[in-house]
Amino acid sequence: MRASEPLSPGELLLNQGELPITRARFKNVAMVRLFIALPFAIGPTQNYMRQMLELSWNPHFAMLPVNVHMVTMVIYFGLGCALIWLTHSGADEVQLKSLNRLSIGAELIVNQAYLLAFGSLDNYSVSFIITMVVMYRLLFDHRTALITLLVGLSLYLVFALLEVYGVLPAASLLPMENSSVIRSDPMLWTRVIISVPLVATLSFMVSNYAANQRYRLHTYVTRSVLQRYLPSALVDQAERGELSLDEAPKRRVVTVMFTDIVGFTSLSERLGPEALGSLLNRLLGEIATLALEHGATVDKFIGDCIMVVFGAPQQVPPEQQVERCVALAIEIHKRVIEIGAEQNLNARSGINTGEVVVGNFGSAARSDYTVLGPAVNIAARLEASSQPGRILMGPESARLLGDQNKLESAGKLQLKGVSEPIEGWFVRS
Repeated sequence: MRASEPLSPGELLLNQGELPITRARFKNVAMVRLFIALPFAIGPTQNYMRQMLELSWNPHFAMLPVNVHMVTMVIYFGLGCALIWLTHSGADEVQLKSLNRLSIGAELIVNQAYLLAFGSLDNYSVSFIITMVVMYRLLFDHRTALITLLVGLSLYLVFALLEVYGVLPAASLLPMENSSVIRSDPMLWTRVIISVPLVATLSFMVSNYAANQRYRLHTYVTRSVLQRYLPSALVDQAERGELSLDEAPKRRVVTVMFTDIVGFTSLSERLGPEALGSLLNRLLGEIATLALEHGATVDKFIGDCIMVVFGAPQQVPPEQQVERCVALAIEIHKRVIEIGAEQNLNARSGINTGEVVVGNFGSAARSDYTVLGPAVNIAARLEASSQPGRILMGPESARLLGDQNKLESAGKLQLKGVSEPIEGWFVRS
């Protein structure tokens, strides 16, 4: 998938996918409703209510929309406060979405009550329908925006036509007996039947197109770009908007494995660069796929060598780390033999378990997610000391594996850069 792919005109109304809605977004939208939109609604409301009560053709009838408006405003305000409270109380996503839908319904009712109180035909509040449609499509999801569009326009058209035909007051400052004059105005029909629905629908289509493009870009960045450089668990966090790259590195017990393709260096002298690159891509791609299937994190590629980690970023008990690592190493060795049969390729691996620091190392300009510590260096030295087709383990990994029948002693090993000899163990074929 390419991020630059344009959407076809027919997809302006369709949904291409949704981004996760974070708890912070529920809270922020609720605060916008309460502390920005609400004051603007209350001030004009009180002013127009006084005018309508003074000049309306029927003050007793006028009190009905006024009271409806005030009641719905109180309900709307209460739902907004409840939504903010739930974001702090540990409520789950289902509860937040349910209360948000109630708030959206209250917002539509408040807007329609406002139109009913002051007349749909001379009230700027109809523009709030368009605002709500755009806001809900960009901040929530396709379904919410589409329902808001259909319900908002339906309510507006029904009450506007009732006003045009004299069933309801046509406007707060116009008497009912002028309804026949109003009905004969072609500009009114254009605005009621064509302009408002058309503008609202076009606003939905534009915002839907923008949301779909944002989803495509987000998916491209997280799934087609980040997954090549970050562990899958971190990519999932990035997709949900929860990834922080500035956290301090943490101590953790992990199992590290280095696997090198034996014979690849000499092969480079016989194959051309294109064939060599193609073969290496296939080998490393197969190994990376196997690593993900076994729950490992691919830390890095070093030429024809791959480094994988168990236990970071997702925590796994050390015993399970070693079991999975050995199973992965065996699968990798089999796959290398299958793919490199013509070139007589093989693999060798070194496995070690120990305490490391895990995190992002580097700067804001460039950083890598990796693990650092003596346990990593020992794993690399074990791989270098291993034999073609064999898996060499450090003492802690051997202890955690538990089954001595699976192991064969390699004796005391003097590893380069390691001051004390360590006990090595080969995994039996």
